[in-house]
Amino acid sequence: MTNNADERDILARDAFNLLTKIPDSADLSAICKRFENLRFYEAVVRLPLQKAQALDSNADIINGQIDPRHHDTIMLQREQCYRIVMDALCTLKGVGHSRMQSADKSSALATAADPASRSKYIKQIIQLSVQWPDTVFHEHLYRTLIELGLENELLEYGGSDLVSFLQSAGRKHQEEVRAVSSVTPGAAKMHDLGAPISTSQTKYLELLARYYVRKGEHIAAARMLLILAERQCSNSEEAPALDKRYEYLRDAVLQAKSAGIAADLSKNPVDSSTVDLLEGKLVVLRFQIQIKEELELMVARLENIPSSSELPNVPFPRDNILANAETAKAAKDKAKELSLNLKSITQLYNDYAVPFDLWEVCLEMLSFANYSGDADSKIVREVWARLLDQALTKGGVAEACSVVKRVGSKLDPADGACLPLDIICLHLEKAAVDRLSSGEELVGDDDVARALLGACKGLPGPVLSVYDHLLSNGAIIPSLNLKLRLLRSVLAILREWGISVIAHRLGTTSAGASFFLDGTFSLNQTGTANQGARDKIISLANRYMTEVRRLNLPQNQTENVYRGFRELEEKLLSSY
Repeated sequence: MTNNADERDILARDAFNLLTKIPDSADLSAICKRFENLRFYEAVVRLPLQKAQALDSNADIINGQIDPRHHDTIMLQREQCYRIVMDALCTLKGVGHSRMQSADKSSALATAADPASRSKYIKQIIQLSVQWPDTVFHEHLYRTLIELGLENELLEYGGSDLVSFLQSAGRKHQEEVRAVSSVTPGAAKMHDLGAPISTSQTKYLELLARYYVRKGEHIAAARMLLILAERQCSNSEEAPALDKRYEYLRDAVLQAKSAGIAADLSKNPVDSSTVDLLEGKLVVLRFQIQIKEELELMVARLENIPSSSELPNVPFPRDNILANAETAKAAKDKAKELSLNLKSITQLYNDYAVPFDLWEVCLEMLSFANYSGDADSKIVREVWARLLDQALTKGGVAEACSVVKRVGSKLDPADGACLPLDIICLHLEKAAVDRLSSGEELVGDDDVARALLGACKGLPGPVLSVYDHLLSNGAIIPSLNLKLRLLRSVLAILREWGISVIAHRLGTTSAGASFFLDGTFSLNQTGTANQGARDKIISLANRYMTEVRRLNLPQNQTENVYRGFRELEEKLLSSY
């Protein structure tokens, strides 16, 4: 063999031209191995495909018109031809295959190419292959590329039938899949196709989604990702993790938004409802993940409860243990259900959250669903009452205040339907009075007020309005001790408001502003606070001093509250 590269190419081309005239008469397995050694991949691809074509000259296999008696024999012979091309790809990829069992000098040379050269030759084989009009061969090629981990090359250089291949491999029902390819940005319809998708099919749909992204078909990609996120499963082995479903949905949202950015909105408008729908599904999936985690925590807690022998002072311990075991089993079964398939927000609320007293997530779902009106407001208030009672039982007023801050901060303070401050405030303040008087819990004067401020994201207005409403309604607050506690809370809120006004004006922290409010320094020494807010706080402090004086309680109980309002008023007045 000559060492001159140009001469080798000429000789290889001459040999290839001669062999194309008799492709079915030569031992192509050995011959193509020699062409591999010469890096003449045109012959490695075309000679086997010409032979395969000669075996079925009328394309009866491709057209589905072959005599069933001869189908298997001819198909086997054609696949042997296809295998020669696939083995060349395997060699370049460095993966073992059927003919490498007797690896010879030529195969060793083929694998000796540097990575850049291998990549170039793989690209050449793919491009030569997709030019050949044999769809059956294309299926073998595409599957081999996927098995070899050459998905990027497949998506970059795949033929015009790649989409139909991925659709067919990824779905059992062709009409459902064709709907995906016909989606246009102006007519995208998002709905669950519903048919089960196996794990083996998933990889093809993932590749199809990646293909759409590469081609800038963002709505089609979003739709495919939605199908993956909502795939129906009958057992836990087939089901993707909820986190994986969340990843699919999150990427679907990004693709839908990209469609809006990329589109010429004057010619090809994108329906914003597509993005809204996907974002809504993403929120609901977050609820599902949250509920599943809550149920799993519940199971772990119940299963770790001591046995009856360890609880000698508990009445009817056996009944409690049986009840706990039943609850744990029910929670475990429900958590497993949530792992299988996506649920609607109605299912999550009625079938999973409410039966297990998951009131916190119930409120978040009600808020997301935009519950309003008298009937809906009643439901929200009932759920809040149950959540607060649950927290009080678990950890007293301190726990209830923590829950209010956590849940309330996720809601809109202006949304009175989902954040009924009057109900929350009254519930907590009554509990604080009861627990203080019984000695059951030591509750700070400002604990409830601070919890409500936290729920309202630090806005004093909504909280003060609620306290003002309660204090002005004697029928709601008949107890003088409860009324005095409300006034203590008002003092705490006004003080916090005053501190925030000073901090904003002075450009300092709340701690720094508190130093000015508590110390002997005047605001005149460093700046001037906001006049309007300052005047309002002074007016309210004066008004509530009068309220304190009207209480028919011993002075030793009211004096500290009265003095607090007076000192706040004087401090703000002396600042100017």
